[in-house]
Amino acid sequence: MEPPKIDPLTPPAQQPAPTEAPLNYPDMAAVEQLAQDPNAQPTSPDNSDKATNWFKTILLGIINWLVIPVVIVLILHNFVFQAFHVIGTSMVPTLHDTDYLIVSKVGASESELGKGFGKSSNYIPKREEIIVFHYPKDPSLIFIKRVIGLPGERVVVQNGTVTIYNKQFPNGFNPDAGTIRTKYPTLGSIDEVVPANNIFVLGDNRTPNGSYDSRDWGFLPSSYIIGDAVLRLLPVGNAGVL
Repeated sequence: MEPPKIDPLTPPAQQPAPTEAPLNYPDMAAVEQLAQDPNAQPTSPDNSDKATNWFKTILLGIINWLVIPVVIVLILHNFVFQAFHVIGTSMVPTLHDTDYLIVSKVGASESELGKGFGKSSNYIPKREEIIVFHYPKDPSLIFIKRVIGLPGERVVVQNGTVTIYNKQFPNGFNPDAGTIRTKYPTLGSIDEVVPANNIFVLGDNRTPNGSYDSRDWGFLPSSYIIGDAVLRLLPVGNAGVL
């Protein structure tokens, strides 16, 4: 009897491989424990470890979402910038009552930081800058004025005009020239030299009794300066760089 012929182009029928049930391997730590002590039972994770991990997670969340943001805000507020509302009309027509300003503290902060490293330099803002400062006669009050006279300069207020004398302008110049501040005369009678580390400030409102400034209470020591007004945010219609 001849053996059955197999077509070389047709593969022989294949039988499905037998399936095996998945093996459930025991926990190796438990196996090792049982090998050492046949009567011992497998241990479960300690609840105290779960509580510790939960506490660490909560603590890390508090640090990331509360402590760090608060520290950043405090640093920015005390050393970089601060927001102020204008109260009063001493800076009209430049600024008005209830204007919302951003004041840069960078220059004043750098000066204070330098003193910590033995530097004696004081922060002196530039002429024409609008600054916010503590009133020297009562530091609890905060004023806003414009820088007019710098240390070593001679300031003369006479006949309704301000004149500044310095090395660059020995014959004097009017810092208000070309501005709207000349709409009204600057009242007062002053002829003094600004001391070192001091400045002479005036409000832009030059109407009679329009501004309480260096004409009334004298020079401003630089140590009382909080910072420079750099930006007006409100009202939105007047928002912009100062």
